[in-house]
Amino acid sequence: MLIDAISPKNRLKGEEGQDLVEFALVVPILCTILFGIIDYGWIFYNSAMVANSAREGARFAVMHYNEADASKAVGGTAEQYLEGQIKTNVENELPGYLSNAYANLKVTVTKQHVGTDNDKLIVEVDTNIKLFTPIVSTLIGTNKYNINRKVSMKKLTD
Repeated sequence: MLIDAISPKNRLKGEEGQDLVEFALVVPILCTILFGIIDYGWIFYNSAMVANSAREGARFAVMHYNEADASKAVGGTAEQYLEGQIKTNVENELPGYLSNAYANLKVTVTKQHVGTDNDKLIVEVDTNIKLFTPIVSTLIGTNKYNINRKVSMKKLTD
């Protein structure tokens, strides 16, 4: 009697396809979680890279602020020359997929007067990344995700 209850032949009566139905119910949930983890990791990784490039641009700006030479500025001021150098420095820090035409990279450098002898330089980096999986892009309505990071540093005084 015990052997009849645990035999595979008797155990599977009326349960044909149960495993397949359970698998079909669980796979979409698991795929959604897996794809969400992949896209979140991709967004987090690229956000860190954009933040690092903005920080490097701001660091470059405050280190070379006093070195801006008007003689190097062809057709513009020393500040415009420095701003161009900052943008080039930020672009060099980013990989190609974050600075191509699809990414629509924008680097903005602004100067704020803080005190009597101090200036604060603000470097803002704005770019788009393409998401890997269709799950998150379906939820947000587009396959682009915008990353914007702003870093401000006080310029070094003489």
